[in-house]
Amino acid sequence: MSRTLQNRLKLFAWAVALWFFFAVLTPRLVALVPAWQRYDAVQEQYDLDSGALYYTNVPITQEAEAAVRAAVRQGMEDRRMAAGASGTQDQSR
Repeated sequence: MSRTLQNRLKLFAWAVALWFFFAVLTPRLVALVPAWQRYDAVQEQYDLDSGALYYTNVPITQEAEAAVRAAVRQGMEDRRMAAGASGTQDQSR
């Protein structure tokens, strides 16, 4: 068997394994574990999208990231201003 064919078979096997894990095994585990059942019920009750917590293509996640970046920039600016002001005071002594 050629090396290319072996690599393609490995890729296919990984794809099937991932599909099995996410499409078959995980839903069955959720059905068996009470804690996961509660987690799933709360998501359904409040219409939560768990993907929104992880993916940045969700508008609220993009807005939160922009707000955090702006806050960090402002904090760094304030820190630089404070360091510059204290440096100026030290030189005047």
